[in-house]
Amino acid sequence: MTTNDTRTQILDTAQQLIQKVGLNAMSYADISNAVGIRKASIHYHFPTKDDLVAALLERYSPYFLRLFDVILESPESPEMKLRRYCGLFEATMNSGQQDQACLCGMLGAELKTLNSPLSSQVVQFYRDNHTRLAQLLQQGRETGEFQFPGSLESMAMLIFSMLEGGMLITRADGGVAQFREMVEQLIQVVKG
Repeated sequence: MTTNDTRTQILDTAQQLIQKVGLNAMSYADISNAVGIRKASIHYHFPTKDDLVAALLERYSPYFLRLFDVILESPESPEMKLRRYCGLFEATMNSGQQDQACLCGMLGAELKTLNSPLSSQVVQFYRDNHTRLAQLLQQGRETGEFQFPGSLESMAMLIFSMLEGGMLITRADGGVAQFREMVEQLIQVVKG
């Protein structure tokens, strides 16, 4: 296995573990067992857990936001764009055994235990989602598809919060079917 393959395997495994159990419950021993390498090999690539989380955020945030940008730039209706955005969260839930949540959602739950640069990166991920959601909601208002009361920014925060929190709640009770029902209710609220 090459160094890059090992690094990628470590990142993939760490991300999956954090999305299932959280950062503080995940250890280098867990990664070592899953990947089949010694802990020293993990430390070679990521000397500290903070280094590992920084690498995960540098990979995850741009990837997720690129997916959202593609949705925003598509010629689809605002409702379809919102459904596709919600589908990004559903896809995360569908991976594994319907027991994973958004990486930044899980890190956000442990925000007070992260060092400042890492917590700032998580907060920036939230802000970037809010900004893009506000753009999407504005598109919907301009076409008349969305007629919700209140500000774009407040609705963007409500949607993002519902998706992040909804993943945590429905993975404990109701699974993807319950999550889909929440999304359908959300769409009706946004449409007004």
